[in-house]
Amino acid sequence: MLDVFWERSLAFLLFWGIWMLAPLAIDVTIAIAYLIMVMVFPEKKERENIPDLAYLPYVSVVIPVHNSAETLFQCLLSVINQKYPLDKIQIICVNNGSSDNSFEIYSRFQDEYPLVSSSWINMDRSGKSIALNAGIYAIKGDYVINVDSDAWLDELAILRMAEAFEHDPSLAAATGAIHIDKELGDKTSFIDVVHYCEEIEYLVAFNVGRRYQSLTNNLFTLAGAFSAFRRDVILNSFMYSERTVSEDTDLTFHIRNRTKINKSRMACISSSIAYVEPITSMSKLYSQRVRWQRGQIEVTSLYSDVSGRFYKGLQSYAGRILVADHTLAFSRLTWTFLVPFLYFLGYPLKLVFAAFVGLYVCYLFLDFLYFLVAVRESIGDYKNRIKKIWWVIFFLPIFRFFTYWFRVSGIILSLTEEASWKTEDPVTQLKSSLRQTRRVLVKRIRCWRGADNEPDKDVLEQQEESYPYIS
Repeated sequence: MLDVFWERSLAFLLFWGIWMLAPLAIDVTIAIAYLIMVMVFPEKKERENIPDLAYLPYVSVVIPVHNSAETLFQCLLSVINQKYPLDKIQIICVNNGSSDNSFEIYSRFQDEYPLVSSSWINMDRSGKSIALNAGIYAIKGDYVINVDSDAWLDELAILRMAEAFEHDPSLAAATGAIHIDKELGDKTSFIDVVHYCEEIEYLVAFNVGRRYQSLTNNLFTLAGAFSAFRRDVILNSFMYSERTVSEDTDLTFHIRNRTKINKSRMACISSSIAYVEPITSMSKLYSQRVRWQRGQIEVTSLYSDVSGRFYKGLQSYAGRILVADHTLAFSRLTWTFLVPFLYFLGYPLKLVFAAFVGLYVCYLFLDFLYFLVAVRESIGDYKNRIKKIWWVIFFLPIFRFFTYWFRVSGIILSLTEEASWKTEDPVTQLKSSLRQTRRVLVKRIRCWRGADNEPDKDVLEQQEESYPYIS
């Protein structure tokens, strides 16, 4: 009996183990490269010391506004409360189709701070790309900084950005770090744990992932919520385009191609921080990740050279992203569905369960290493705050597993549906379909009974109650 167990275990490892270990091997290899590079070349982040720049450049801050009445005032206050001369800051708010009282909020800000150089531009239709481009055309500064209207800046954000550009003439564009605007560790409900996972994900992404991309000059995305450009770089680009749902990534790839010519670079300035509101529901998280994944596919396909052989595609950065990320999606799909099925083929349940536990432990170890390095790169009070939620590491593999499936949905939708900024999650779609089915069935029942075209409301409700399994 023991011989049979070991024989099946060996067969499991040799055959199915390939499908399970291939994605893990890629993730481990990437993690090792990231961690070594970031630890060998740490970023200097002495936030306590404000540098004495001989020349403080004029900075234009562009804020696209769309139904932002609840957050716009805080965003504007964070700009004027910078440790940066106020007479060196220009604020441009661009309204792109707001239907709330965003303009009244801006007017109140202008009344309370009349000496601030600020302006309001109205656009006839919505569209973040259109709003950003309109604002960029109105800039007067040496640098332009884009900030989402539902974000707010750390008090040293603009100064750290200006410092990075002034001290590095080769820097063409940069992204700041994005953090969640939430008190960490105080609450432990389900959505709070999701927020903490999201915060650690951002922490690792900017303090490790994009730090590595900066060092290798392969920055993937200049974050749409907070990024900065030299004036001549952004004006000489095609700026923001609506041809994909990820206009920030599209612009990043476009600028990267230009930096190869003039030998400039892009970077992540993780000491320059913007805070954004956390997602409010799993439905919003689904829509966000689907859009991110779809945008990644659309952009990488635009910039990938697929006309030649396979190895030529791997020579381009976009081609390597497609292979490493989307090709491995099939492997993850395989072990997610087929490994449990092995039990019905006669493999011991303990062996199947051990395989999943082993994968969880491996990814838990990876997340632990990422967390340690990311915290090491953090500074000040934020480092102490993030340490308070160290226990969230145990939930991260599960969080990443679910967001992985959201990304798979983005891959499928990119092949089957037209692009959309917001996407309904499957649960909402199912409920909507059931409600539509219920209405159709009730109508057919009424027709079968010979009811009038315009039924009495009470009769309709009684008929719906007669079929509770439909609701």
